[in-house]
Amino acid sequence: MNTMSHLPHSSPLPPPPGGERARVANPSNPEQKWNVVPECFRISDVLVLLLALTGCLAVSGCSLFKPVKSTTRYYVLTPVAATPSGSGSLAVGLGQVKLPAYLFNTSLAVRKGTNEVEYLESALWAERLDASFQRVLAANLATVLPTEQVRLSAWQRADVAAELYVTVEQFDVDARGQGVLLARWRILSPGGEKVLKASASRFSRQGPPPDAGPSGAVATLSELVTDLSRQLAQALREATSGQITPVSK
Repeated sequence: MNTMSHLPHSSPLPPPPGGERARVANPSNPEQKWNVVPECFRISDVLVLLLALTGCLAVSGCSLFKPVKSTTRYYVLTPVAATPSGSGSLAVGLGQVKLPAYLFNTSLAVRKGTNEVEYLESALWAERLDASFQRVLAANLATVLPTEQVRLSAWQRADVAAELYVTVEQFDVDARGQGVLLARWRILSPGGEKVLKASASRFSRQGPPPDAGPSGAVATLSELVTDLSRQLAQALREATSGQITPVSK
């Protein structure tokens, strides 16, 4: 008589929770009927994802891999067109043009109200605006006076008949395209010993609104610098009338 009791067979391991939907047979272990494949690694899900991505790229023409074209544009102020009207002998020293801090931004400023300004991020100045203003003002004076002796920022007092200094207080356009230039200026004797003439100027011009294209607003600003240049040229003639013109070196 066999007194040994039969040991019960071990029951198959139950699948973990959530694994009933993705089970595969494991013939190497007859006691464990199923192995559970985690849902995050299901091949069917990966194939669906790849097919969806392929279809998206086909429809969009692979636009995900095309470089994004920049819409940023760069602008400069432009001087008045030079005319062959001869050249005078008046020598002028033009100091650095001072601008308000809100114009230090590299983007074109658009005035939204009395105390509000916004910047066009896609319209940038190609050079510092104070340097651009001085450069164009000098070129305009050379044409309007006319003279070939406009010296910038540094000169000997014996080389000029007058010194010109400009401080800009406002220089912008509004949303309707109205441009305004407000500036104070002084004309000094060589060496700055005497004020020959001083005043404040305000000019306004109507141009296209910035929304129609920043180039139109920049053209309006250039015209405002021309207006100031003509007034300063006349003031320089009056301030230096009767003076001995320095000999050009």
